[in-house]
Amino acid sequence: MGARLAKILVLGAVTLAVTASSGTAASPARAPILGVVPHVNALHAFGALSTLGASGPLVLQTQPCALTSSPLPCWTMRTTKVYAIYWVPSGYAVDANYETLINRYFTDVAAASGSLTNAYSVTTQYYDNAAAVHYQSTFAGSYVDTHAFPTNDCTATPVCLTDVQIQDEIQNVLTTKGWQGGPNTMFFLMTPNGVGSCSDGTSTECTTNAFCAYHSGFDDAAGDPVIYANEPYAATISACSSGSSPNGDDADATINTISHEHNEAITDPWGDAWISNDANGDEIADLCAWNFGSPLGNVGGQQYNQVINGHKYWLQMEYSNDGSTCLQHYAPTVAPTTVAPPVVSGNAGQSQLLSTSEGSWQHAPSGYAYKWQRCAANGTGCADISGATAATYRLTASDVGHTFRGEVSAHNVAGTSAGYVASTVTSVVEPLPSATEAPVLSGVAAVHETLSTTTGTWNTGVVYAYQWLRCAANGTGCTTIPRATSATYVAVAADGGNTLEARVSATNAAGTTVALSNRSGSVVAVPAARKAPHISGRARVGRRLLTGLGSWSGPPTAYRYQWLRCNGRGKSCVHISHATHSTYRVAKHDGRHRLRVRVTAVDIAGTGTAISAATARVAAKH
Repeated sequence: MGARLAKILVLGAVTLAVTASSGTAASPARAPILGVVPHVNALHAFGALSTLGASGPLVLQTQPCALTSSPLPCWTMRTTKVYAIYWVPSGYAVDANYETLINRYFTDVAAASGSLTNAYSVTTQYYDNAAAVHYQSTFAGSYVDTHAFPTNDCTATPVCLTDVQIQDEIQNVLTTKGWQGGPNTMFFLMTPNGVGSCSDGTSTECTTNAFCAYHSGFDDAAGDPVIYANEPYAATISACSSGSSPNGDDADATINTISHEHNEAITDPWGDAWISNDANGDEIADLCAWNFGSPLGNVGGQQYNQVINGHKYWLQMEYSNDGSTCLQHYAPTVAPTTVAPPVVSGNAGQSQLLSTSEGSWQHAPSGYAYKWQRCAANGTGCADISGATAATYRLTASDVGHTFRGEVSAHNVAGTSAGYVASTVTSVVEPLPSATEAPVLSGVAAVHETLSTTTGTWNTGVVYAYQWLRCAANGTGCTTIPRATSATYVAVAADGGNTLEARVSATNAAGTTVALSNRSGSVVAVPAARKAPHISGRARVGRRLLTGLGSWSGPPTAYRYQWLRCNGRGKSCVHISHATHSTYRVAKHDGRHRLRVRVTAVDIAGTGTAISAATARVAAKH
């Protein structure tokens, strides 16, 4: 069936609209409902698929992906990581074997990755503009979601879920489990028997009249694409039974629709990759819907047509452009041919690792061969590098000044590509930065003063970063100063008595190298009294008092004095005019007062003050 319900259009002129978010927990961008598994009776009513106008080949679309805010271009799922969600609230149930068999199926598909013996191998003939589809699947885990079903937004069944509600619940599970969407990740949501779903609230296209399953996508809150499939309980939907149950469980019917949606999501995850060139917009599984091909045998009278990792399944075939037919498995009939060249990534710098993609190829490549070439700085004169035959290449000192390119060829069971396909050349390989002259620190090493550093001189073009370091007076024990990351630094109180140096980091494509400046002298701190000044001499009128400086850090380069006259308790002190020397002769006005001296210590960082203890009370002179 078509990505837009082409066959049902014939029956009832219905279409699947693009669903839009409206204040829901899911994303602001949603894909259309895609790759619907149609009711089998719709096909039986009109006979063979060809009579309904369904035809190949599948064609890779070229327009940008307009329905997603993801920065990715239109893509195929080159690999797939699968999660299974079983939405089974309290009061509902699926038997344990149902869940076990579906999980086993995902495990089997993963275990058989790379094989050419099942339907998933058919997808490997398709590609996007960067790489071919790889049959490489992993099963990342399952989760039983017991969150209650929301209030019905559709009316087709007693419990009816719209696509918006399904998307919202998938987002809830991702949040709960910490799972993330991505261009190669797919979530399958299974619901229990009796739970129906519709495309939207109009209840026009539902499990009751139109589809058995579908895949679609939305952007989650982080902007990652979430690719998912809605998988109702197919066995009890009369038009959705696969007709055979080799595992003897209702899971067989759901596994068939899972295969349909999984293969379609691989080749057309967002509705703009591989789509048929007919008017229906069919995908890889739509062109072969309910077509199972020849059975390989039976189990207890139940046919199977696939053996995956040793287990038997009854799965529909997938459409192959190679031969324009539906296949149970695929083996290429021609050697790979190139679609897009490989792309080299990595920094073009000494000791850095370059990597090349395999490029994009037709006809299901099963492996690739690589070689690396060294070229002149202008990209000419490229020559093979002996022994460089891996997908990566480590640049050496001898590669500096050259450019590089990777070359790739592909092979499959039918043969090897006609030749190697080359990437564009890299930029010129840069050497590891090395300082030819060390950075130079200058400025006054004092608190509140600004110091500066030069970048030094380097052997190549670089981007600079700075970090100032605080060291002991002898230059040991250096530690980084938080937020001191510019070419200048204003010394702070914590730097007093320490030395400073600047670390300059130089970065280019080859990496980062650091160089240290010369060290400053010991940083002069603002003077601070370790021991207060003191007064010597007898506090009597006419006698001379002398101040001791006390003890100071800094160290001070000069001192200033101010003698103070205080009340009888040594409080409420005032300046004594002109008493600004280290000595003071006690005057008659000092009678009945106590005296103090304030010492101001001075250095290049600033000034500090300290006041002595008060003298004894000066006796009044009559």
